[in-house]
Parts: sequence; C-alpha cells; structure tokens
Amino acid sequence: MTQLFWQAKIWGLLHDPALKALHDNSGRSGNGLWRDLAVMRDWVEHGWDPEAKSGKAWQHIHLADYIASASDRGAIGSLSVSVNYDNEQGLELRHLLSGKLRKLKLKDKHHQDLTKAPNRKEFLVAKEQGLLPADIQKETNARKVFWWLWRCLPIATCQALGGDESLLLMPAETRLPDSSIWDHASITAALAGSLAGFNLTSDDLERWSKGSQKELPYLVSFTFTPIQELIKASRKMRDFWAGSWILHYLSARVCWALAWQYGPDSVLYPSLFQQPLIDHWLLNGMPGSQFSGWKTDFEKWVEAPKQSKLTTAGFPNVMVLLLPESKVQAAMQYAKSVLKQEWLHLGSLVFKSLQEKKKWMPGLTEDHKTWEGWLNSQWQTYWSAVPIGHNVDALKTAALEENRHQELVDWQEELNQLYRVTQEDLKPFKPEELNFLREACRQRQETQGRKFSVNTGSWWPYAFGSTRTALAGVKNARNWTLPTAFGGRSTISGLGSVVHPNSDYLAETTVKKLWQQRAGIFDGSEELNATEVLKRGLHHVLQNLFGLDEDKVAAFYPDLTAGVAGYLKTHQGEEKHTQHFAKACCAVNQAIHQKGGRLRQSLGQAWGIPWVDQGEAVQHHARLLNAGWLLEEIESPDTERLETEIQQEEDLGILQELRKELANIRKSYRQTVQQVVDR
Repeated sequence: MTQLFWQAKIWGLLHDPALKALHDNSGRSGNGLWRDLAVMRDWVEHGWDPEAKSGKAWQHIHLADYIASASDRGAIGSLSVSVNYDNEQGLELRHLLSGKLRKLKLKDKHHQDLTKAPNRKEFLVAKEQGLLPADIQKETNARKVFWWLWRCLPIATCQALGGDESLLLMPAETRLPDSSIWDHASITAALAGSLAGFNLTSDDLERWSKGSQKELPYLVSFTFTPIQELIKASRKMRDFWAGSWILHYLSARVCWALAWQYGPDSVLYPSLFQQPLIDHWLLNGMPGSQFSGWKTDFEKWVEAPKQSKLTTAGFPNVMVLLLPESKVQAAMQYAKSVLKQEWLHLGSLVFKSLQEKKKWMPGLTEDHKTWEGWLNSQWQTYWSAVPIGHNVDALKTAALEENRHQELVDWQEELNQLYRVTQEDLKPFKPEELNFLREACRQRQETQGRKFSVNTGSWWPYAFGSTRTALAGVKNARNWTLPTAFGGRSTISGLGSVVHPNSDYLAETTVKKLWQQRAGIFDGSEELNATEVLKRGLHHVLQNLFGLDEDKVAAFYPDLTAGVAGYLKTHQGEEKHTQHFAKACCAVNQAIHQKGGRLRQSLGQAWGIPWVDQGEAVQHHARLLNAGWLLEEIESPDTERLETEIQQEEDLGILQELRKELANIRKSYRQTVQQVVDR
C-alpha cells in the first residue's frame, strides 16, 4: 500500500527528536513528532511502532535506523557514555573529511533558555511541538506531509532558535559529531520506505503470513550520455551555457519525477535539499501535470529561487537512489521515459518559437527526420543496482561472541563477496574493531540484558563503490552509435544531418540557401543539427518553463568580450578610462549609422557581469569592440534586401552574385568597425 510506504518514511524521518543533539540523557532516546500527525493516526491507534513492536514486519522496518547508524558511526551507539550540550561551550562539531573543529552554540537568549530550563527534556519537547504548523498536523495527504517534514522542518527548527542556520549541522551522534541529524534522518527514511516497500499491507503488520514478503533495499545508479559532445558542439558562449543548462535541467526533471514517486530522501545523490529547480516546482507545481504546487503551505520556509539560480547549471548527469527491490526496474524505466519526454518537450518549444515568431525554415515539420528523428536518438541511458545486503533475512547478526566466530566470519564473507572487497586491510571488522564490538556486546548484555548486533550498514561505502563499478561496466559494454546522417552535416560539430524540410537528400547549395535566413540567432553561414538548433534557441523558451524574462536571461551567460569588465574594474574611479571606452563605443555606433546600418540589440544587451549590470557607470556593451561578432548584430536595408532575394532566387549564377554582393557589404561594415577600434 502506498500509504504505508509514506508512513514508514515519516516514521524514519521522525524516529529521533529533531533537537536530539541538545537533549540530555532524559530525552535523547525519545521519538520525534510522528505521533502528533493526523496522517499517522492509525499507527497511534493500533500501537504501531517499529521500535516497540516485535512482529517480523516491524523488526524489518526498524532495521532502517540500525543500518543508517552503522553506515556513518559504527558501534559508537552501543556505549553508555554520552556527550551533552555544554552550558558554556555548546557542542563540538568536526568536518567529515578534514576533521576541522567548529563550535555549535545557540544564540544568547536561546542558549540561556536551554541551559537554565529546570527540565531540559520538557523544554525541548515543547519547543519541538511548536515547529509543526496546524495545517500539517491535520493534513491527511501522506506525501505532502513527508515533503514538508523533509524540506521545511530543518528550516523551521533554525527559525525557532533565532534563525541560526548552523543548526542544520546538528549532529546525529554527539560523541562522533561529523554526521548531521538531518542527513541521518533522511537516509533512515529512505531505508524505512525501501524496507517497507509498496506491497506491505496492514494485515502483514499485524500478522506475518507465509505469503508476506520482505523488501530488500537497493542502491541504484542512473545516468545518460553523451555529455561532452552536447556541450563542446558550441560556437557561442550562449551555446556552451545552453548545453550545460540542458543537462542540468534534464537531470533535475528526472530527479523530481523519481522524488515525487518515491520521496526526495530516496535521491541520495545529488541532494535535492534547497535545490533551486526542485524548490521552484515544489512551490509552483509542474506544468502539464495535476500538481499545482504547495506555495501557500511551504513559502514560509522555502524561499522562491531567484532567476539567476534557476538558470545556473549544477545538477550532475549521474543519480544515486535508494529504492525497494520490487520498484527498481520500474523506476529506471520511468527515469528513461521522463528524460526523453522532457528533451522532446524542449525541442518542441524551441521549434514552435522559431517557426511561429521567427518564421524560420518554412515547410519544416516537427516530426521531420532531421528534427525529431535526430532528437529521438540523442540520449542513451544506463543504470545499475546493488542490494544493501546479500539476504533479506540476514541484514544483521548478533554472532559476536567468540564461540560464534565462524558464524560471523561466514556472514562477513558473504558481504565481502557481494561487494568484491578482496583486500584484507579494507575488510570491515579488523581484530581491534572486532574486540571493540565484542566488548560493547558484553557491556550491553550486562547493563541492558540484550545483545548488540552488527549489520550491513558497515558495508555502505563498498555498496556505493560496487554500484559505481557496475554502472561503468554497463557503459563500457554499450553498443549505441549515432544514427547515420545523409546529406550535409553540422558545420560546428560535423555530427548529424543539417536541419532542412525536404524528405530526401538535399544539395549543398540548396541547404546553404535555406540557412541564409538568420532568424535573429544564426549568422547566415552556419548549418546546424537539431540539437544545436535547440541549444541556440533555448533562451527564447525559458519563459514557457519558468516565466523568466528573456532579456534578463541573456545576462546569465557573458560572452568573451565581457572581459573588458576586468579592465574597467581595475581602473574603477579613473574617469578617463570609462570615457575612453564610451567614446570608442559611440564612434563604432556612429560609423555603422553613417553607412546606413543599425544595431539590433548590442547596445542594450546585458553583459552577464554583475559589477557592470548592477551599476550605472557603463552604458555600452563590449561587443561593440569586436568587429567579427558585431556583424551578427548589424542590419541594413541593403542586407535585408539581398537576404530576401537570395531566399527567392533559383538561378545559381544570379544566386552566386547576390551572395558575393552580400559578403562585400558585410566585409565593408567589418572594415569600418575595425578601423574605428584600431584608432
């Protein structure tokens, strides 16, 4: 049942108090707020709690906490010695990689309130109960509640304690303070959902039957290629930006689709927390779907991303997820489908923009083989999956006594073989570590009357490594090739058929004639494949995706001429340098006008350099100083007339003369601009 899947994840997210690191021994072992939620009411009424129930299903789900704990802090939890929030110094944190020290101390008022509270447990429980808004407490949509808890509860906690964002670093274990409580809770939630799965029923929870099946969690890696080819097939800085951003957007869309289906916690890499695109969709909904966003309920804790963040690439093309075994293949097929669907959607938006607004390539249809045919073959997807454990019934073992040594060795060897851990010095549980575990087990038995166990979480890094190795093996065995291109190829990359409207092979001269139409984004000499056209026209359709202003989007990818900003910044305050630059730009503009030409957009275009765009000292764009690039921006009655005649002319002799005349006019403009610049 889907409801039980989300409920198990909610329990996993809230199995520890959010303020656990601030508790003393009286409250550290308590639960989070899951019992206060309407969506968990049936669990409360039936007394369902993985930490308290002894049924097989509950024990299986409870393993989520043990596996997550073992993955980052081993057996430290078995020790009875604790580290409390200090009345003077607070807590000590350590960076996970460097070990660098950092003190975590609440702001003055909140520090005093905590340290002077007569009962710290009651104080923190009351503080934590105030974190949940009434609407979320009453909400019965389990998916929505989980998304709020995962995305908003950490921010709500920071806000409740003076807006101190360092509380996002609160450790899950104060004795080994290098892992955040939020990371631990998120991984526990992902494991709890994977262990519960989608097939678990309330009958299974009450009474485990022969037909009931446990789920085994799987680490799954998904990727798509080619990457470098998409980016490097570029002539302009805008093309480079578009290639990177398309990869970023497609990865984000796949991550969003999987997160919506299985939870944002299930996407281990990249982390979706505070990701601009994810936050945008969370607030505003996903166009073309039934989800219209949760802005009203989430905007207090989720800030609407700025335009610059929405257009900055950052998502990798590799994703790592934690999923139930029964959903792995379906999830990967869904990821592949979303990737292709969103890619074709981008292609469709650009195609319609060019044809409807720019009147580009008349006669070309969207389903043409040089357009959709090429776009359909752009991506190849790969995935690999590795289980967290070799046996669903052997995810942990308590065989730590010396008289059960062989049983432990056999269990270890199964996992070492599964993850191909062959080097002795890399295998978990070296003699010193094993002695530590055995002593922890003995002390637990003496003080608490129960044994201490180890679990598959100790092989967490090896499971990740095996997933990565398996993915590389799948990619190396690929047999994918680019489709055969008939006729002219791209003048930028040499890949793919040049876009044209005919059904058969088209002569080179005819293709050149078609590509004379610049449509405001081509230079009249280049000939591109469908992917390159999509990149070139991307900035015209971002408004359809996010409602972004096209003029502002242009500022997010500076071209090489923007290097002049360095010169102007270096000489900031020296009026003669700014005046010299402005004088040169005005002279170029005047020279173009004197020859009967005009500039399409360069004078008003943003630089993409914040120091320039946000200031008032610079009134012109540096493109005015590059004669070659400026040709793309110059228009005149003569060039427009010749371009129209070239489009209509059929006689090859006359066509050649017209092109020669057009080239001479452009050469003349270039020489004029260059003469002004060289003065």
